[in-house]
Amino acid sequence: MPAHDHRPVSVIVLTWNGLDVTRACLTSLLEKTTHPDFRVLVVDNESTDGTLEYLRGVSGIELIENDRNLGFVGGNNTGIRATETDVVLLNNDTEIIQPDWLERMQELAISAEDIGLVGCRLVNGEGHLVHAGTYMPTPSFWGQEYPGDELDIGQYIRDREVEGVIAACVYIKREVIDRVGALDEDYFSYFEDTDYCLKAGKAGYRVFCCGRATVKHLENASTDLNRMDFSSTFRRSREIFLSKWKGQYDSRYTRRLTWRSFVSGKGLYSRVSCKLLWALDRACVDLNLAFLEGADRAELSDFRINDMKNREADRDRPQVTFGPAEMLDMADGSYRIGYAFTLYDRFPDAWVRELNRMDEVWVTSEFQRDSAMASGVRKEITVIPLGIDPDYFHPGIKAYPLHGRFTFLAPFDWGPPIASGTLLRAFTDEFGEGDNAVLVMKVTSPGPGAEVEESIEALNLPHDRAPVVFMVDHEIPAYQAGSLYRSADCLVLPAREAESGTAVAGALACGVPVITTGWGSASRFLDLPSVFAIDHTLCASPEEGLMWAEPDYDHLRVLLRSVYREGEALRKVAVEAAGKVAVELDWDVISRLIIERLDGIS
Repeated sequence: MPAHDHRPVSVIVLTWNGLDVTRACLTSLLEKTTHPDFRVLVVDNESTDGTLEYLRGVSGIELIENDRNLGFVGGNNTGIRATETDVVLLNNDTEIIQPDWLERMQELAISAEDIGLVGCRLVNGEGHLVHAGTYMPTPSFWGQEYPGDELDIGQYIRDREVEGVIAACVYIKREVIDRVGALDEDYFSYFEDTDYCLKAGKAGYRVFCCGRATVKHLENASTDLNRMDFSSTFRRSREIFLSKWKGQYDSRYTRRLTWRSFVSGKGLYSRVSCKLLWALDRACVDLNLAFLEGADRAELSDFRINDMKNREADRDRPQVTFGPAEMLDMADGSYRIGYAFTLYDRFPDAWVRELNRMDEVWVTSEFQRDSAMASGVRKEITVIPLGIDPDYFHPGIKAYPLHGRFTFLAPFDWGPPIASGTLLRAFTDEFGEGDNAVLVMKVTSPGPGAEVEESIEALNLPHDRAPVVFMVDHEIPAYQAGSLYRSADCLVLPAREAESGTAVAGALACGVPVITTGWGSASRFLDLPSVFAIDHTLCASPEEGLMWAEPDYDHLRVLLRSVYREGEALRKVAVEAAGKVAVELDWDVISRLIIERLDGIS
């Protein structure tokens, strides 16, 4: 940050025992922070474990000694009232691991007049990302943090407006303090940070999480060290919070929708549903759930979606049924929307009958819309694409490359929809032992007895070939899919079926070149310079009377060699094109398309 762009800032560290964590915090803060104009103000809440004696001997800090424990709120307010600058509240169980953390947070805070509070990424001692913003699910009002507890792989590294941030590390501009005041002392600990974010919002200030700044946080160290009664303190604070803010949360929703689909599994419908439900909730759509899998009594691990499940059912609102078209007969809303796609060039006749019973139809691409119309779907058709999460699919996500080998990655479910045999023959015929190439096939088998290995052995692949690595039923957490793509030099997906766009979109958003069949929903990406379309012919599918694409073996060989030859130059082109995909297919953008349709329903 240029010297003329900085503002003085007071970093307030509250202590209540915890000598070891306090020492680590202050040492890292004073030795690593590179901001040109900051002061450290330590407020002690009557520590008895030697912390106070230690603090009295630390140079470079200003110490305020409270004669009693004023709690998290009262202690921090002592510091806030002792300074006239911007402040950062910093827990004593944090450590500074990034020298320019304060510059980055301040840079974001002063970039716009209406930005009032800025939090940052927090990682724990095990290297897991535990905070990139907060949200308050309703009706439980049990506050949660993004992303929960995931391995830090570089997710949430962009600056984002968020519902809230926790006060373990938060930058508060002086203008906000002057207008809103200090923390609400009705709280002793917990909920005070969300309360303050809401007050700032009512005063016209936005809250951001700075994805470019990361701080280490041990979490609840003070509570554990002091054997504080977490449960009773949390419950009291929650009751206070509800008395102040429940009405505002209840009134924030401006539209209503029921979502009928799968939400608890690992398949496409569940993954898409969860992402869309989160995005719609952020956009103030009141959602309740109906289920296709009969899991309405099961507790879900996703707090926000579990709260949606626990809301009272309402069949008087529009209802989206997102699932196989033969399940559309389960729709029972006042206005029924069928959200479906086909793997073929047409929708099967039975599906068309069900779709025509809906009030309107949503499909996932222009290709799907044309297929629906050609199949005889007479209802109004709207394209609602399947999106990607730009916080998990971007060129900065952590990669685990195979050094020294150009890596082609083919992730797919084993079966006819992917021409796996064509890919294996094309790769092993094209690349010999002297080529520094490898094909990694991440295969999910459809179930016991699928005989994946036997099918591969039957191809009689040449022995003097470049290596092929098979990962059969090797489970990778869904949030790490971007790391899988980033670890490759090229995604290759010789699809026969028409809806392979999600894997293609994810790879492109990560800045990875793609070779895929130039047909189906993936056609939307063919204008990008990092996409290479395999020639194909239409052939009979397993569904009688319907067609899908057969990738051309010879052209696939040509494309594999061409992408291999272009190497690093092509990767740079792909990284430059990644942003376009991320912007267009961000789930928040997709949710706005849905809201436009909801507003069009009388």
